[in-house]
Amino acid sequence: MLLGIYPICPDIAKGEYMNQTPRPTRSEQREQARAKARELREKRAQGEKRKRLLITIGSVVGGAAVVAGVIAGGFVVANTTNTNAENAKKVPANTTDFGGIILGKGLLPTTTEEAKKGNQIVIYQDYQCPICKYFEEPNATQIKSWVDSGEATIEFHPISFLDGQSLNEYSSRSTNAALCVANSQPGKFFDVNTALYNNQPEENTAGPNDTKLKETLSAAGVELTSEITSCIDQKRYSKYIENTTADAFSKPAVTGTEVPGGTPYVLVNGNLYDWEGKLENLANPARFAQFFETHKK
Repeated sequence: MLLGIYPICPDIAKGEYMNQTPRPTRSEQREQARAKARELREKRAQGEKRKRLLITIGSVVGGAAVVAGVIAGGFVVANTTNTNAENAKKVPANTTDFGGIILGKGLLPTTTEEAKKGNQIVIYQDYQCPICKYFEEPNATQIKSWVDSGEATIEFHPISFLDGQSLNEYSSRSTNAALCVANSQPGKFFDVNTALYNNQPEENTAGPNDTKLKETLSAAGVELTSEITSCIDQKRYSKYIENTTADAFSKPAVTGTEVPGGTPYVLVNGNLYDWEGKLENLANPARFAQFFETHKK
């Protein structure tokens, strides 16, 4: 597993990556990832139990309303429950079975089968993670060029486990907004991905609210249709995000062999990009370009 990647993305401003504290061993990193996966699975199980209870209550109240013919409030409870239950089943279009968004030539969505024919770049990321931003900002232009020209495909895995580092759940809300774009305007996804990092809030602060998120998407070329706005307002893919995040920390990475221990987790044709826990390596596009050239098919 890649050294220097941790389940919880640290605060760069405090210099946590630059101190002399020994990095966790391979086995310690693996156990950290497993512990995070267990935590997410338990949270998912609790959510499912709560959802079943609400559905039962909603059905009973709704049924009573039908019999009485006058308990309008019962319909409100039942309908709200049904809406939540429907959203729990929502899966964004243009995503893989493992929660990835694959873009190919022209920055347009492509399939896993097509991606396997060429050079595959895979990135697991959290939009609240400052370490991800360190990689994203200097490397976005060259990756975009490789993908746009057809030299490579990019498979983004936007996950969310850093809401605790935000005062208004920027991690999950920005991930949901990105998936809303993937669902209905996938050709804009790459630019939206870049824009979300450009507007990343400092840890432990309030990030852009939903109105500001929409403005960010619009500036990146997204048409703010009723589909996009309602998707963001409803946080439509919250359950999907919860599930794919749990999977990301419990299953081997796509094209790789080990379970990610945190973000960013970057692979080129199945080869893990080891930046050795040094920010200067992570933020060095020439170094990543050399890694890409070395591992090209």
